[in-house]
Amino acid sequence: MHRRPDARAIADRRVWNHGRVADGGPKRILRGAGRRLVIKAAPHLGLTAYDPTWDFPVDLDRLAEFSSSNIPVQDSRATTVEDGGVRDLTITVDGLANVIGDRFKGARVLEVGPKYGIHSLWLDEHLGPSEIVFSDFASDRHLHDQWEGKLRSPHRFVYGDLRAAEGLAELEPFDLTMFLGVLYHSVYHLPLLSMLNRVTRFGGTMLLETTYDHRPDASVRLRWPEKNLKAKAVPTVSALRLMLAWTGWRRVTRYADYRPGSSELLLECEKTDEIAGEASDFTELVAPQRPPVDLLERS
Repeated sequence: MHRRPDARAIADRRVWNHGRVADGGPKRILRGAGRRLVIKAAPHLGLTAYDPTWDFPVDLDRLAEFSSSNIPVQDSRATTVEDGGVRDLTITVDGLANVIGDRFKGARVLEVGPKYGIHSLWLDEHLGPSEIVFSDFASDRHLHDQWEGKLRSPHRFVYGDLRAAEGLAELEPFDLTMFLGVLYHSVYHLPLLSMLNRVTRFGGTMLLETTYDHRPDASVRLRWPEKNLKAKAVPTVSALRLMLAWTGWRRVTRYADYRPGSSELLLECEKTDEIAGEASDFTELVAPQRPPVDLLERS
């Protein structure tokens, strides 16, 4: 099941096209010559330059909405690390209040990676969820024990790998899914976004915060930090837009006032499509690489 974007909404929205301008003549020639000069000179300066590919924006802009919100967000920190490096907090609770407000009073809420419970306690106090479910690894259980007793709303913890999420799939779907500061810590972006689609109700909301790469094309920067040897993947905005559209989140709003000048972004994503089958990470809008076996046999 999928819903195509409304034509008027597409016309009215601010499309993030990374500054591409459809012009021609002398300006285009001059810009092309300058680009070739930079690419040629870069290796001599110890730099790498490339001409980003633009083979995706037309269809993506036609099939998905991406707009910008200028709502003030009280979080302009240069870094998320607090308390001398003890805690790493994505968005402040004041910023969270700016974004969420009172829209999800009494809703079913899922929070992925609650860690220190800073957002968890705010959600509990200000939204009064009908139930709040926390998804995390069991290795952080000792952190949860420090604040679970302060919760007043019905709640439960589901431990394990979110990609499988067997415990979550058995529950009623969620109205609001909090996915803050988690995505770039994993290389499994598509399976994670797909699973969150499965457990969120149709029309439901996912609030996503992540570190992103500033390059303009649809690419993912892979990292293997020496300090912990964990595999990490940092997407560009264009890559994230594509992955969200593929996994059923085709109506996305970026909060432009969130930590301007940093490498962090905050997105509000609406579930617009269901995932096509248990074995897939994609919606029906994404064509399969190969036709189903039964179709091949009939032909």
